[in-house]
Amino acid sequence: MMREEAPLPDEICPVTCPVCGENQNTLPGDFDPQAEPFGPVHCMVCGHAFEQAEYLRGLETRRRELDSLSGPQ
Repeated sequence: MMREEAPLPDEICPVTCPVCGENQNTLPGDFDPQAEPFGPVHCMVCGHAFEQAEYLRGLETRRRELDSLSGPQ
């Protein structure tokens, strides 16, 4: 059974590392999170290597967090 992929957010942004909680990632210059083979994407702090599904979930979560922010009123 194939899962339908969630649409990719418009921008790539750092995602939270599930190991250390930091939002600092290293990506190759031509990075496409949907490409096979994936990545590599690593946490700059602890070196955790993200799996594709893990990274995409984190990216979706991070975009929702950023989209919910508002500036001064």
